[in-house]
Amino acid sequence: MTKKIKVLVVDDEEFNLDIMTDCLEEAGFEVIAADDGDVALQKLETVPDIKVIILDRMMPRMNGMELLEKISKIPILKDIPVIMQSGAASGEQILEGKEAGVYAYLPKPFDAALLVWGVQAALKDYERAG
Repeated sequence: MTKKIKVLVVDDEEFNLDIMTDCLEEAGFEVIAADDGDVALQKLETVPDIKVIILDRMMPRMNGMELLEKISKIPILKDIPVIMQSGAASGEQILEGKEAGVYAYLPKPFDAALLVWGVQAALKDYERAG
């Protein structure tokens, strides 16, 4: 049995977590789910080998941009590619995310094929750079 690639999905909406989890599991990934930034940070520190993070930008407590900033300061986490998935997708918001280190910025509503493609592309680039 081959080991599945772990993807952390962070979204405060249970519905979004469920559909992204189903989509990514169908594509062969192991999904680690977190419903806010604090839980995501805890999982990043305790679950080994997470290869890609899918991150909602707008969440209560710790939003996606705040989590991204924390991740960027932790040496073992800073190189994990982050795909931001958000309804906040104006040009300015996308640019802000890219400048903060986001690998890709996908607008909501959720698109299954685009999400899987983004994860696969991030993995390929991450492996090439690694």
